[in-house]
Amino acid sequence: MRLKLGFILRSVLVIGTFLGLVVLWSSLSPKPSDETPFGKRADILLPKGDPADQFKPVVPWPHVEGVEVDLNSIRLKHGGANPPQNPDQPSNQKQVIQQQYVTFRPHTHSYTSPILKKGILGNFEPKEPEPPGVPGGPGEGAKPFVLGPEYKDSVQASIKEFGFNMVASDMISLDRTISDIRHEECKYWHYDEKLLTSSVVIVFHNEGWSTLMRTVHSVIKRTPRKFLAEIVLIDDYSNKDKLLYRQYGTHQRGGTVEIGPGQDGGNQLFRINEANQLMQYDQCLTRGDNSAVIITHCDQNQHTEWKYFKDLHRFTHVPTGKCLDRSDLLHKVFISDCDTSKTTQKWEMNNIVAV
Repeated sequence: MRLKLGFILRSVLVIGTFLGLVVLWSSLSPKPSDETPFGKRADILLPKGDPADQFKPVVPWPHVEGVEVDLNSIRLKHGGANPPQNPDQPSNQKQVIQQQYVTFRPHTHSYTSPILKKGILGNFEPKEPEPPGVPGGPGEGAKPFVLGPEYKDSVQASIKEFGFNMVASDMISLDRTISDIRHEECKYWHYDEKLLTSSVVIVFHNEGWSTLMRTVHSVIKRTPRKFLAEIVLIDDYSNKDKLLYRQYGTHQRGGTVEIGPGQDGGNQLFRINEANQLMQYDQCLTRGDNSAVIITHCDQNQHTEWKYFKDLHRFTHVPTGKCLDRSDLLHKVFISDCDTSKTTQKWEMNNIVAV
């Protein structure tokens, strides 16, 4: 029987391919004498030394609270333009970590950690019961407050507008007492009394007046005064004309902030005309010991609750989107004269420049 040349060549190709696959499989398979299969490849993939060492800082990390820094501006300030990196040169991890410290300013203030003393009331626990807003009034002691059927329509309308029962909220005292829902252990913690001051930032949008003011009252009523630097109210472009805080007023111009001076001083309610423009920087708009920035006065008018804000702080400066500590106040604010002929006095920040 005659064999064709093509058939012989195809047979040789198939057999050669099969033998090549067998040899390749044998070289990749672990041998019986190997203690750890694929040991050589595992050694290549695993990092050398203690993996935790790669994440340890060169020096202890500084203690930073609530300070946001513009890294690019600081980099440009200290070194000019960003130097081009040589792709052939390996990165120095230690140098990278050390350079990060340019952006941090650690606190020099130190304080002890809280101590739990079971059976001994904490040093910041109230010595006497909290006084009620209105004795026996609606919602006192966090008791349920149910309105009668005559309020059905107004209640439903308020729920549709605000998402909750604003009618009941308007009837509850701004200083109403609340129940203590903390764990029993919380009453026996003792804290360092030399703590830093703090700023409380309240950002709101189309919020009901009574709920907003009740939040402010709660902060004042239940915060030791020596630790409360200020309360910052940020109206994030509310557009409900019937809300009382609309009396503070703004011009509908992008980015313009108007500040109303208070009769007796105090904190500031202010707005900006572009929604969310201030919310993304709300942690910077404070003047406690942990941050650098703003607060001025508040127009009290007939709202007696603002008397609690009296003489807390005065105007310093306004940020333009950057957060800087007090040693780097690079922002300048030019304030126009207050027009006393207007019904609502205003100081307008007509020019904000970052240097």
